[in-house]
Parts: sequence; structure tokens; C-alpha cells
Amino acid sequence: MSRTTTRAAALTGLTATTVATGLLLAPAAFAAPLTAPVVDPDPVAAEETFTVSGAGCLSADYANPETRSAVVVAVGDPEDDQPLLGDAIEPAENGTWSLELAFEVGTPGGEYVVVADCLDYNGNLLSEYPITTVTLTAPAATPATPTETAAPTTTAPATKPTGAIRGSQANTPGVASPDGGSATGDSTALGRKVVKVLTGFKPREVVTVTLHSTPQTVGTFTADANGTVTVEFTVPAGTPTGEHTLVYEGSMGTYFQEAFTVTAAAGTSNASSSSLAYTGADIALPLGLGVGALALGGGLVFAARRRSAEGSQA
Repeated sequence: MSRTTTRAAALTGLTATTVATGLLLAPAAFAAPLTAPVVDPDPVAAEETFTVSGAGCLSADYANPETRSAVVVAVGDPEDDQPLLGDAIEPAENGTWSLELAFEVGTPGGEYVVVADCLDYNGNLLSEYPITTVTLTAPAATPATPTETAAPTTTAPATKPTGAIRGSQANTPGVASPDGGSATGDSTALGRKVVKVLTGFKPREVVTVTLHSTPQTVGTFTADANGTVTVEFTVPAGTPTGEHTLVYEGSMGTYFQEAFTVTAAAGTSNASSSSLAYTGADIALPLGLGVGALALGGGLVFAARRRSAEGSQA
């Protein structure tokens, strides 16, 4: 498949709202040539965070936050109509930027295209980054079951694995999760950073935090000399909205669990039919596109590039 054909196939995407139409028709005649974004690491496994970074997206007036440029990135299969991942970020004053993304469990292994656009504060296309790729490794095959009869073994007592829900009755006495100070509370919108401050752990205890319903380890944190541990994480991409459970399991035997609610990202209710996983960097981009359009940012990049590629073939 030629580069032009691949670009046209890869960038088939959303045509959402009149705001999106403005982006699709944005001129790129004076776009400055840019170097392809860097993907690191590559290849990656499902749920493994990788970064897409680049340079050259400069703002006409960086001193004014309302007129800064932005970069929209999308990752997808060149044979699909919509991207799998998308996000947006405001570059630094020198034009450099870096985004963190991750494939969901169950995504087929293979090579995916990575596209990025530099937009001005009105959402007009300033420059297109050359397309690059990222490879998702396939999960390891399940070992075959031995045909020969195994020697009898003594069954060990059943134990719950690290991060498993034991029930609130198993909470270690004295552990508390007050929603005060720097804590963000017991609910968050997709894409927002969560900060939890818990007390009652043993001094210097290492605490592993797991998000249920589908178990996902969101980080490991160490309590201070007073047994206070500060937990910071962003809800993983693809986590469904609704009621969940956070499990805190300490290396010295301390256990605590609490209810946690994930809500929809603001302004994204109209994007529910899209397969785009909005990873939602917590940034304030004054692009004139609105929060809803930014949630579709990766799809808009695909759509804009598709129109550009088709025009070059006409």
C-alpha cells in the first residue's frame, strides 16, 4: 500500500458538529514542515503507557493563554473508520510537547498509525506532523495443558491475590480516607487526576492501589513516617463510568477499600457513539472548539487528514 493510500485509509474518521467542520476546512497551505513525532517505547503491550512527543508547534503569542496553539494526536488502525486513542495538549513555549497514551486490554496486536496536527487557538490547522507508527505486541499464548498425569500435590489454602476485593469488613482498623485538604473526594470525571490522602498505614509501608470493577493497578505509593500515604493517578483510558472500588493493600499487611465513582468527562455526552478512547489530559485549551470537540480531537485529526489526502489525489 502506498504512503498516500495508507494516509487516506488511516485518516477516515468523524465529521462531528459545525465546529468540527471548521477544523476540516482549515487551510494548511502555509504549514511549516515538521519532524515526525517520537513514540517511546515502541513496541508496547496493552495498558503499558507510551509517550508521543514532538516539537515545532509554536504559539503566535504564548504570553496570552487564550491564544496559545495546541497539538491534537490520534492513534488508530489504517483500515478502520475511527481512531482508537486520542488526546490534546498545549505545547511548551518552545513548541515541544509530550502526551501519554495506552492501548486497552483486548486491542488486537499489530502496527497502528500515529497522526498529529498543530492547531492555532481558533482551531485552524497550522502544520501536519508526518505520520508515524506504534506497534502493539500480541499477548503471550496460553501454555498448552500437559497430557501426562501430574504428580499429586498438596492444595495450599486459598488466598486472595494482591488487589482483590475482600469486603469492607476486612478494612484494617484505624485506616481512614478523609476527603479534605488536597484530596479530590470519592468521585471524578474521566481524564481528571485523582488525589487521595489516607491515614493509618504503617510508617514507610508500600501501598499498591487497584481500581475495580475490572482490576487495574493504578500505582504504588509509600507512606510517610506517620503512616500517611498520598495517592495520585488518572483513571485509565476506557474505564466505564459508574460505581467502582479502590483497594489499598500495604506491604506490611494493612488493607483498606472504599467506593469510588467515575463520571463522564464534561461536554462529552454527545460523543458516546464514538469508539475513540478519550484519555483526557487535564489542560485548558482555548481553541474555540469547545470541550466536546476536544473530546473528539483524535477523530477530528483523522477526518482532517483524510480530506487533505483525498484532495491531493484529485
